[in-house]
Amino acid sequence: MEKKASEYQFMIFRIFDKLFGARLNDTVEILPPAKIREIPLSYFYVKGIMDYRGDFLPVVSLRRRFSLDDPIDGERFVVIINLSERLGLTVDEVMGIATVEEGKIEPPPPKVMGIGSQYIKGIIKYDERPVVILDLYALFTTQWRIQMAL
Repeated sequence: MEKKASEYQFMIFRIFDKLFGARLNDTVEILPPAKIREIPLSYFYVKGIMDYRGDFLPVVSLRRRFSLDDPIDGERFVVIINLSERLGLTVDEVMGIATVEEGKIEPPPPKVMGIGSQYIKGIIKYDERPVVILDLYALFTTQWRIQMAL
């Protein structure tokens, strides 16, 4: 599909019954569950590290990062993203790709504006369901990377 200059593409994924989106350009690969080795004394949202093409990659549970329940068998995919470095995110299901015109991206409603609002770029519709578009750069800031290194 050819993308127009005023269109954006998002990877849509599910965590529980909620839909989230991330810029498709930030997505490198979607993998089935891999062996994740826990890291003692790491932050609660860091599931551990995994072997990714010969390198160790930190893996973060978005359920834990968003303070949602974390049942053992819930997350079924690891999405590899590339911000300034690669990182794995666990999600329940990858739903698809949405191509959205710039004017169809709504700002977050005032009720969600608060502590977590800096992580939200906007809201779109996917199969008539609302999708929260995440700002992965804000979600995984320099401060977060510093914490990961400790």
